[in-house]
Amino acid sequence: MKYTLIFLVFLGCSSNVKDTFNSVELTSSKGEKLYVNSLNWGVTDDHQITAISSRKDRVRERTDTLGVAKGLEPFLYSFNNDTLRLFFNNSKTYEIKEKFKTITVKYLVLNAKNYKNLRQKAYDNNGYYAIPKRENVDYPADMPIGQKK
Repeated sequence: MKYTLIFLVFLGCSSNVKDTFNSVELTSSKGEKLYVNSLNWGVTDDHQITAISSRKDRVRERTDTLGVAKGLEPFLYSFNNDTLRLFFNNSKTYEIKEKFKTITVKYLVLNAKNYKNLRQKAYDNNGYYAIPKRENVDYPADMPIGQKK
């Protein structure tokens, strides 16, 4: 009985949950495309690798780890006027190894307070984005909203 219970607990803990691949396509005014790709895994998708690349399939597999950012929310970003801006909290933790023909990449390190303010805009998809990009949720108009901090 004891061994059966242990086996059932082990079997119940093993999971066939698939990894979660996210890709956002950014296109320059000249038609050049790059992708902000991330792969999450774990029971709550709490492990993540991220890469920015001209390849849409970059980091589709966990073994594709060369030149990636590791960890949740490695940076925030914005893209306009053919410029990709990456925003970091206190220190630059990722650099794109690829060069792009028509897209300029800028790295900006923010202090914690400014990063926190920008994070809220990213969570709202207000010109800035987190990784993976947050989905806009259309809550009912009569749904109570918690206090803003």
